[in-house]
Amino acid sequence: MLTNGLKLAIHGLSDVGLSRDHNEDNISWNHDMGLVMLADGMGGHNAGEVASDMAVTAIHDALMDVLTPEMLETKVIKCEDAVRESIVYANEEIFEQSQQRPECAGMGTTLVLTLFHGNEITWANVGDSRIYRIRNAEIAQVTQDHSLVQEMVDNGYLSEEEALISTSRNLITRALGIAPEVEVDVTTEELDEDDIFLLCSDGLSDLVNDEDILKTTLEHRSNLGDAAKELVGLANEHGGTDNVSVILISLHEAFSDEKGLPPGASQEIENDEIDQ
Repeated sequence: MLTNGLKLAIHGLSDVGLSRDHNEDNISWNHDMGLVMLADGMGGHNAGEVASDMAVTAIHDALMDVLTPEMLETKVIKCEDAVRESIVYANEEIFEQSQQRPECAGMGTTLVLTLFHGNEITWANVGDSRIYRIRNAEIAQVTQDHSLVQEMVDNGYLSEEEALISTSRNLITRALGIAPEVEVDVTTEELDEDDIFLLCSDGLSDLVNDEDILKTTLEHRSNLGDAAKELVGLANEHGGTDNVSVILISLHEAFSDEKGLPPGASQEIENDEIDQ
């Protein structure tokens, strides 16, 4: 067990939203591994949901093979290296399928991933799905969007305020499956026992600002399943223009009798809660 006794509470919810006819997001986790993933698929003929499902399944299976306690203890492999290599592998699998299956041409997916191990967390991202950390009643986006608008902000062509209303904010510059190779951002840091982490698709972050995300999460800190419902509800109240998925993780709650969600499972869930 990579979490070395950490008590993780994981609450996830994926909703089709108000404007789409199907859900291309995929949320998945494995409690024993301390692994949590969220993928936001894209592509015609429902191929986006194929890409997002392939991503979480391929990454889970790859990490299961290499991240054993024995390999970590003997330092045969580092968590960051394993995470990066598993995502590169998933990219290759998705790209190959997009080339071989005409109905999947052009498919791809964003990805955010957290891996809890010992007293540390490793996170990774490709695309514009996000990871937030809530610590000491403050919220911080710990991933950087791989989007055209973010590049324009970084280069001084747009302000943060202008970026929020830009019509180009959904044009991403990286995704899994759209090219033979992919660049992955991977980071590791120490945990604080009161940390809360939020993984979300842009169906939330495009419509609900950071302050409202923080307020809602803290108001329901004792029941993050309710927080997940409220966050999805806020996105739909603000238009529900996309699929919206959230996963909330806290480090101090027990998980003795919670049900697990099979890694790689796809969700089409409306106004319902998944606890693990």
